[in-house]
Amino acid sequence: MIKLIGIIIVIIGFTLKLDTIAVVLSAGVLTGLVAGLSINEILTTLGQTFVSQRAITLFILTLPVIGMCERYGLKERAATLISNAKSLSAGKLLSVYALVRQVAAALSIRMSGHPQFVRPLVNPMAQGAAVSNFGEIDKEDEDRIKASSAAMDNYGNF
Repeated sequence: MIKLIGIIIVIIGFTLKLDTIAVVLSAGVLTGLVAGLSINEILTTLGQTFVSQRAITLFILTLPVIGMCERYGLKERAATLISNAKSLSAGKLLSVYALVRQVAAALSIRMSGHPQFVRPLVNPMAQGAAVSNFGEIDKEDEDRIKASSAAMDNYGNF
């Protein structure tokens, strides 16, 4: 039972909104120690797993790039670009996006996902289209557009 201490650490760490990587690593190390592994065995296991799962590093590398683009105005620029297209509605934009995702999925082309594509590009463009058509939108409509943008990403993948 005590070997499941890592799960408790993860739950407490996420509840307190601590650094995700630090919480997961500390939970893994502590679980390994409780299970009777030496520090050397724990670090060897972590290193082997990291090397065998290198694809995750590509995902991790894209996040800072997206963060920098967002910091320097990618979201605002996308919204401005779409708001200039007067005949484009949020629904039309999201329908085209779903179609593009379906075609890309059929051709096995990956277009990242929610954190790298929907949040910084598709959602602001859809909100810009809604603002262009209806003027200011309220928080409820903004949340619906966010949800629809995420849903279109999922629909397009299937």
